[in-house]
Amino acid sequence: MRHLLKIVAAAVLIFPAIPGFEMQAQAPVWSSAANIPVPVRAGNTASYSKSGNGYLFIVSGRDQNEAIVKTVQRYSISANSWDTLNPHPTGLLGGATAVLKDTLYVIGGVVNPPGSGSSIVYKYNIQGNSWSQAANFPFATGDGKAVSYQDSLIYVAGGFAGPNSGIVYLYNAVSNTWRPADFFPSATRRTFGGFAVTGDTLIYMCGTSSFGSSIYFDSVYVGVISQSDRARIKWTRGANFPGQSRTFFDAHSWGASGIIMTGGSTDNTFNTYSNECYTFSPGRNSWTRLPDKPTSWLTGQSGSVQLPNSVRKLICASGYNTGYLNNTELLTDTIGSVGINLINSEQPGGYLLQQNYPNPFNPYTSITYRIASPGAVTLKVYDPAGKEVAVLVNEFQRPGTYRADFDARTLNSGVYFYRLLAGDFEDARKMVVVK
Repeated sequence: MRHLLKIVAAAVLIFPAIPGFEMQAQAPVWSSAANIPVPVRAGNTASYSKSGNGYLFIVSGRDQNEAIVKTVQRYSISANSWDTLNPHPTGLLGGATAVLKDTLYVIGGVVNPPGSGSSIVYKYNIQGNSWSQAANFPFATGDGKAVSYQDSLIYVAGGFAGPNSGIVYLYNAVSNTWRPADFFPSATRRTFGGFAVTGDTLIYMCGTSSFGSSIYFDSVYVGVISQSDRARIKWTRGANFPGQSRTFFDAHSWGASGIIMTGGSTDNTFNTYSNECYTFSPGRNSWTRLPDKPTSWLTGQSGSVQLPNSVRKLICASGYNTGYLNNTELLTDTIGSVGINLINSEQPGGYLLQQNYPNPFNPYTSITYRIASPGAVTLKVYDPAGKEVAVLVNEFQRPGTYRADFDARTLNSGVYFYRLLAGDFEDARKMVVVK
């Protein structure tokens, strides 16, 4: 962790702060990877991290002949190669897809488009390369989005079926059952938006009211999952998406930075496509623009994987702009549980330690502090017994105002204290973790 903080500190001291842009531990970098064997769009896609490697699974999709293929394609980060797996039983579009442990689930979807969707849930055994079925979704659905949570739960949101506008359902893999969950308070039904989870927080962003509709949204809904009943979700409005993309894109977990998205349609048609790339932090309720994806796209396939040494990669494969794409592009970023950002390098008026925000929080919060003179700075977190539980800063820092972003996923609920030491200045404040 100290090595990571030194890298971050060096970065923010070499480069001045840019309004609206937040430095990461390592500047995110795009690169090219092996081309996909069968170019597709609107494939049913999920990512998978295992034994230090990362994978992207693309189940079915529409090929260059506009036909629905059953093909299952898998990309491996370490091998930089694709292989073809046991095909999906029917082939489909618009299935909600997620991975729990070593099982990939494809929920609903349209087998013969245009169509009304399906209630069938297929599951793929990653180690055994075989397909079977799980309990049906409560009704026919399509174009919803799914995220896995903890080791046995899947949330499905949005889509074009169901009686509620922001419908959310919860699947328990242990009991093989579905039940409704609290849905976000959208005035209209949502589909083709981005859906992701970070820590105990669900994010649903943008989307449209229906396929081809001229009504599309920049709104963002943030839902904190109750730890006493996982179907209870406290939804609030987050900061509106600042970019132009509205539909036909995916969002994914992006470590301590929250969630990440790229590309999509700017007006809910296949005629506009984007290279935008943003992260959203629910703890700070703010968006950060990342380097643009090299190739603009929509209805593409993407996934986020966690690799050793706090490295994350966003895998973006195939998709569509003026035609079908066959390329694969990777965004690489180094993301730890703590990030330090230099907010203002002008000579400050004195030392200051501010109250963390948000507070209470789960699991992310930010601590802003001001340094008046160059010197050694430490910012540490302690439990009520005085035991050190995290070192956020242990650096030589120049004068300026800084923000330390803290990920408390490893901590239990309760009251903690953070303490700043800088020269002769010392101050401490209380913060509350609620899970």
